[in-house]
Amino acid sequence: MYIASLNPPRGLRDYWPEIWSAIRWLGEKFIDIGILWGYIPIEAPVIESLSILEKKAGPDVVNEIYWFKDKGGRSLGLRFDYTVPIARAVASRPELPKPLKYCYFGRSWRYDEPQAGRWREFWQFGVEFIGSDKIYADAEIMALAAECIKSIGIENFKIMVCDRRLVESALNKIGVPRNLFSNVLRIIDKRKKISTEEFYSMLGEISLKHIADEINDFSSTIISLKDASKFIKKYDSNLANIFEELSKLLDLYGYLEYFYLDCSIVRGLEYYTGIVFEIFGENGKWSRLSLGGGGRYDELIGLYRSPTIPSTGFALGIDRIAMYMEEKNIIKWSIPKPLVKIYVMNKELEEYGFKVLKYVRENGISCELDFYSKSIRDALKNADKRGIRYIIIVGKREVEMNLISIKDLSEGIQKIIRLEDLKKIVSRV
Repeated sequence: MYIASLNPPRGLRDYWPEIWSAIRWLGEKFIDIGILWGYIPIEAPVIESLSILEKKAGPDVVNEIYWFKDKGGRSLGLRFDYTVPIARAVASRPELPKPLKYCYFGRSWRYDEPQAGRWREFWQFGVEFIGSDKIYADAEIMALAAECIKSIGIENFKIMVCDRRLVESALNKIGVPRNLFSNVLRIIDKRKKISTEEFYSMLGEISLKHIADEINDFSSTIISLKDASKFIKKYDSNLANIFEELSKLLDLYGYLEYFYLDCSIVRGLEYYTGIVFEIFGENGKWSRLSLGGGGRYDELIGLYRSPTIPSTGFALGIDRIAMYMEEKNIIKWSIPKPLVKIYVMNKELEEYGFKVLKYVRENGISCELDFYSKSIRDALKNADKRGIRYIIIVGKREVEMNLISIKDLSEGIQKIIRLEDLKKIVSRV
């Protein structure tokens, strides 16, 4: 019997070593940075009640939730990000001392249309700063996002910032009816992903053709963040002061040069309430494909338990960042492989072979016991093909002398040494 397709479901992929090595390296690198900045690693359930996931997610995301009924008839769903389940968890523990600072690395799922750089199963690193409404918290998570991206060797990136309050003030001044704000925000959120014709068409569909030029002009505005307060002041003087303070703090962190005001950034999730941002790479498709993003969500936790708790955070798309780094040839990871192969020439020498194996691993050297090669020649050929640098040969002569033969396949040099001297040779790699 043959299975019709051996491929994973559409939008999912097999994590072969070359893919998983990149994802794992990035996730662990970012977790280490998060810990350095005072964030504690946390994990969240893969499955949540559907009613929890639907809270303030927005219609587009609600339609993308993988959901099902369990054997008890309960409606459940796979998490589409970490923020919602963490918000629910924090709401269940009101006694926890604030602020709470968490970081995480794991996968989420969305029933989205698969395309280049977009999968239905994807990996995220993120942080949540829960319990502060101060601009210092926003500046910290934005600087941390920049730190993460720069730390992996990406230099040419931009972090585009906006504020939902600024966009709403602008829409109000332009004359957009308040009952259409949500629709217009969703259209603006698609600004970088659609053509100008599509943008105007979508506004026309909700009867805003007469002010489409003004909406287009506003949402197309991009200004260096250090110069943005004058523009913001036309719509909201208080917000202009907030952005001026944000710029000063980001300058103190040493990352201001990477930040820009971009009035098309509103983020698709409806739980955002204030400052939002997205990270982009160099020109071309990477100026439209976000590497990550986040923002302030002061009302989300209040949907699960009163009173609410002001919060902010971000998430980075690990899969997409790995894809970007590969395209730009910024590859920092490698596929783990044994450094040493131990070949035992016959079964009578097996006991000594296992003694060598145990010693090598106890000294922190990755190795494998070769019980499958038919000859020394076969063992050498297999090791070379798989990129294993050293092969230890255990033969009758080595056992009698209580020594080992080791060959460096990179240098083509073979020596007979004491087992205790193995670290002197291998540690040079």
